[in-house]
Amino acid sequence: MTSRPETNEGWDLDQLHRAEITIAMNWVIRTCQDIVRECNHKTFWVPSGTVTGTQPTTDHLIKSARTDVLNKLRHQIDGVEHIITIAEHERAKRKR
Repeated sequence: MTSRPETNEGWDLDQLHRAEITIAMNWVIRTCQDIVRECNHKTFWVPSGTVTGTQPTTDHLIKSARTDVLNKLRHQIDGVEHIITIAEHERAKRKR
C-alpha cells in the first residue's frame, strides 16, 4: 500500500483506496494478458515444453498448469485481496 502522510488534512483516503485497487486490478489483467501471450496456441492453453503433436503426461500438465498460469494469477489475486482487506479495515475504522 502507498504510505500516507502523518497528517490526514486534505488526504482523501477513499481516492487512495480507489487508485490502489484499480492499479492492483490492472496488474491482474496484465498478468492474464501475459499468460495468454506466453502459453496459448489459437486461444487454447498449451503447457510449456509440450512438443507439437505429442500429448503431455498428467504430471507435466499439473506442473505446467501451476507454473504457467495458476501461481502467476494466485500471486496477483492474493495481492489485490490484501489491498482490498486493508481498505475495508481502514474504512471500517473511520466509520466508528
